[in-house]
Parts: sequence; structure tokens; C-alpha cells
Amino acid sequence: MNARLELGNGFQIRGAFSKSITPPEFGLTRNFYNLALSASQQDLNANGAPIARGTVGNPYLKPIEGTNIDLSAEYYWGNNGLNQLTLALFSKRLKGVLTNGTQRIPFTNNGATFDALVTTPVNSESTGKVRGLEVSYQQTYDFLPGFLSGFGLQATYTYVKSSGVEQSTLSETDPDVAAGNTANVDTGRLPLQGLSKHTVNITPFYEKGPLSVRLAYNWRSKFLLTTRDVIVPFAPIYNEATGQLDGSIFYTINKRIRVGVQGVNLTNEVTRTSQVLNNNLLTAPRSWFMNDRRFTGILRFNF
Repeated sequence: MNARLELGNGFQIRGAFSKSITPPEFGLTRNFYNLALSASQQDLNANGAPIARGTVGNPYLKPIEGTNIDLSAEYYWGNNGLNQLTLALFSKRLKGVLTNGTQRIPFTNNGATFDALVTTPVNSESTGKVRGLEVSYQQTYDFLPGFLSGFGLQATYTYVKSSGVEQSTLSETDPDVAAGNTANVDTGRLPLQGLSKHTVNITPFYEKGPLSVRLAYNWRSKFLLTTRDVIVPFAPIYNEATGQLDGSIFYTINKRIRVGVQGVNLTNEVTRTSQVLNNNLLTAPRSWFMNDRRFTGILRFNF
């Protein structure tokens, strides 16, 4: 449901309510067991003997349900329809987020009965919450004299806070999960995957006549990359705060031909990750990636 209230003089208020569903990955719903005998020191200490471990899908998994509320106040000015200032608030409640379930189940093979520790995905009984706000600004400075009238700016800031639910560390393909190699970190203390608390986008541009120039700087604070690494100690991994500057210059020769250059990662940003060590969310460095600067020459023809 969407509603809009126009207040005049370029002001308006929008409200939206929606419900959404996201089905689980198909591999997590498989209904067969894959058992493996574990003789790790951890299992020997806990059980006094080797024990079978395994994973099984859950064909009764329900979709993740989202209840979403959005409210924004917007102001538009000028005659070009591009100038705007917006403040948006949003709140999302997530029901049925996938997490881990563990059971001790007896199995019988050739007349011998033994226990197995079985891990399976389940829908969490807790409700996840995502709340935040976004401020956006866009304007072309066409009131300036001469060539300066081609300048403009786009900018957004987003704040997001997420909490309230344990998250799954299962993989539908990784055999280490079946071997019991899962992180000993309470994933309910982590933010939801992929969400930075702070995100900033700043894009100055110049559009006048045949010339088009654009720079875009995108920065985000650290965010949870995955709840479980694929190597020992199988810890949750954060992507540390990172920003990247991209740019492009295009020149229109005529209505059919346009040439330009695009540059990606102009500041040669290094991507850093860190691993979570304990439930106090203490982190330590894990890896560094250098993606290099990349430049592309472009020639476009319109027919």
C-alpha cells in the first residue's frame, strides 16, 4: 500500500506498507542425511568415543517474511524536476530468519544403533529488526552563469541498525559443516549480513553541451560479510570500512557517436577483512585484497 500527500510549494509526504517473502535456498531443503564419523579431540572429550555427525536439509522450512514500513518527506524546487531534498525513515521486521538447529538422533545400521549429532536449518523463533533513515540531496546548479551552470551534485547518507536474531552458519555445499566445524560465536550478537551502519554516496557531475563528467565516491562502514568462514577457526567475517572513487568523461561528437573514458577504483582502495574471535565481538585481521585501478576506453555508436 502506498500513499502520498501533496502539501504544495514542492513539499510532499509518502508512506508505504508492504509484506515480502524470501524462499530458502533449494539445497537447504533436501531431505536426506549425510553422516560422517567424527573422532576429533573435541568430540572424544565430550562423548568419550567417536560420534557420527551429519547435516540434513529441512523440507519444512518456511520463507523469511518481511513486514516493511517506509515514511518520507520530500521537497522539490526549480523547473527542471531534478532538484530535491528527501528524508526517509524505514522499519523492517523479519520473521523466520534461517538459523541452526542441532539434534541427537539415533540411527541403526547392520543391527547396530548409534547416536549422531545432526545439524539442520530451521526458522528462528526470534524476530529480526532493521531500522534506519536516509537523507538524499540532488541539485543542478543551472542558476550559475556561463559554463558553471552545468555543475551538479548528488549525495545520500544512510543509517541502518539491525538486531534481534541468530543467523545460520550452514552451507548447502560445504562439507566442513557436516564435520561439525562451526564457529563458537553467538550469531545473535551480530548485525544482519551485508548491512553497514553508515553508508555515504557523493557524486559531483558536470552536464553541459556535448561534455559529461562524473565522479562517484561510495563509502560504507564495516559490515558482516559472512557468519562463518570456510577455514579454521570458521569465524564470522567482517568487511572493514571501505570507500571507492570511480569516474567517467564522455564527449558527444554528434547524435550517433560518443567517446569516453571510465576509471574504477581511482584511489586504489585496499579491501580489508577481519574475523570475530569471541562473543564480545573482539576482532583480528584476516585478509587484504588489492583490486587495482582499471581504465576503460569507450566508443559508442547509435543507429
